[in-house]
Amino acid sequence: MKKIISTIFFIFFATSVFSAEPLVDVSWLNKNLNNKKIFILDIRNKIDNGSYETFKLAHIPGSVHSDYLKGGWRAEIKGVVGQYPGTKHLEQLIGGLGIDNSKHVVIVYGGANSTDFGSAARIYWTFKTLGHQEVSILNGGFNAWQKAGLKTEAGENKITPSKFVAKFDKKYLADYKEVRDARRDRNGYTLIDARPVEFFKGEKKFATIERAGTIPTAKNLQESALIDTNSSIKSADEIKQLVKAADLKAKKGFVTFCNTGHWAATVWFGLSEIAKVPNVKMYDGSMAHWTINPKNEVIKG
Repeated sequence: MKKIISTIFFIFFATSVFSAEPLVDVSWLNKNLNNKKIFILDIRNKIDNGSYETFKLAHIPGSVHSDYLKGGWRAEIKGVVGQYPGTKHLEQLIGGLGIDNSKHVVIVYGGANSTDFGSAARIYWTFKTLGHQEVSILNGGFNAWQKAGLKTEAGENKITPSKFVAKFDKKYLADYKEVRDARRDRNGYTLIDARPVEFFKGEKKFATIERAGTIPTAKNLQESALIDTNSSIKSADEIKQLVKAADLKAKKGFVTFCNTGHWAATVWFGLSEIAKVPNVKMYDGSMAHWTINPKNEVIKG
């Protein structure tokens, strides 16, 4: 009987120890560098002035690089950029990096600015949409690691391909119909435009967007408001205050969007994963997808 109780306790203890939190800090990651369950995914890219060449000069020991912009994490589909590239493609991409379903993936972004954090948030959202719950973001990114004076190493990617099997989870993804119904106040979801206010008001337009402005009924919560000057995301209490200040209310939940589903990922992550706001989804493709249909109304926010 004692043996059974001990076994149950061990299983519970192991599960609780390795249950992934949305964020980890540099101290936690440093303590877990030799944990074989942890997979450190370095996604530095042009947004943070990073690249594979930058990775080769210095990276967190044991990490593997996959460029957020060039690695195949998003795709152009039917003329719309920034789209979810498909489950089979992502299974091959992730497995090809050496990630299997047992791994706790820790995403390392550059730590340069709020747009940079969006790279990590988007890949985090991708893993969640693939049904992989064991995923975290290193808060503050690679810059925080370096500022802490922690060890780095140089050299090429060291990859042992593995097999990753996805279980698609739609709860984090808002499709076009849901957005259209939210715009018509039919499904209880409130739309959140995560872009800077000049985009929301139609004073500025992203190159791949057909028309300037926003989706009717949308509220504006700029993604940069959720990120501190050290490129780490704000606390749950701070994010809840931002939600209150932006007068964000919903009967059922929220749908975040931006130009292409990048900035929107930060607001989705802040609300859903940090502030624990229920029923938060992201509109994949966002305004690039909405404005490609001339029948979809766009207004000045």
